[in-house]
Amino acid sequence: MENTLVNPDFERAIRQMRRILPMLSFGLLISTYLVSALIMGIFHAEAAPNLGFKVAAFLVPLAIQAGRGTLVFFFQLNPAHLQSKYSFGIIAATALLLLSLCEAFFVMMPYGVSWTISVSTLMLIGWVIEIMILRETTFATQMESYQNQAQWQELRNFYIARNEFEQFIKGMPGKAVLPEPEEKQIPQELPTAISETPINGAGLGKGVSPLQNGLLISQA
Repeated sequence: MENTLVNPDFERAIRQMRRILPMLSFGLLISTYLVSALIMGIFHAEAAPNLGFKVAAFLVPLAIQAGRGTLVFFFQLNPAHLQSKYSFGIIAATALLLLSLCEAFFVMMPYGVSWTISVSTLMLIGWVIEIMILRETTFATQMESYQNQAQWQELRNFYIARNEFEQFIKGMPGKAVLPEPEEKQIPQELPTAISETPINGAGLGKGVSPLQNGLLISQA
């Protein structure tokens, strides 16, 4: 059924925009990474005492932005690792944004408020693009898994089993304390009767057995 309420040219433009918007959003995100790193490098290099620090003034911000992108989108490497609303990627992006804003404030304030606002706005735009792309990729991953019912059921069973295993680990009692082993006592043979017969110089008295365990045992 043809939609007569929408301008067909506008509808075609929307379809065209939806085709190019994914690549455009990723391109804009990478551009904000690069521009932010270059701006920080330029202003850091002005205060560098030698050539080594000038090179480091550009390399360090570039490495920071590259690490930021890796931390934000790292869990997309494994589609089965589902992310919650406040995932590690969102936390990492927000924490690094705050650090970048603090750096921009201290670096750009000597050059005026306008520079500080411009660079901070660029960093905020990059953060918003990060969050939007991250949520869309997470949603797309979940939809992809759901469309494959066998994979979806297997993934569901895995998370249920993992949750049960974690509950089992949390409910395990502490290590039992084993009782200390009792000391073994060596039994000593007590004499049944001790002879009172005196021992003469020639030998043992009458009715007396040879010496056993230092005692005279009567045989009578």
